Amino acid sequence: MNRNKYWEITRSDWYGTAQVIFAFIVVIMILSFFLLPGYWYLWLIIVAGGLALLVAWHAKNFAYLCPGCGEVFEISTLEDFISPNGVNKKYLRCPRCGKRAWADILGIKEATILKK
Repeated sequence: MNRNKYWEITRSDWYGTAQVIFAFIVVIMILSFFLLPGYWYLWLIIVAGGLALLVAWHAKNFAYLCPGCGEVFEISTLEDFISPNGVNKKYLRCPRCGKRAWADILGIKEATILKK
């Protein structure tokens, strides 16, 4: 693993990610109070756009470690959106060995807004 670019997720990373998700949920809840009664279609567009931004942020700031061969790799926003995930793992196909497995999540130092 390239220690200069990637690191294992820490407690502060979890807090930062939780803050981003919490902010997204709060905005959606506030907008639902004002927009759902008369402008549900606008609310739906905002939710879809916010979700797309959230997934794009996640794809840019996190990479994955293959448990089989040890390859560290990044994935696209679309792959991040459609692949199943657990709390700290994501079910992905390794680009090096080609096997599907639950890859461990890693942070990307250069991209993240949650720097230490």
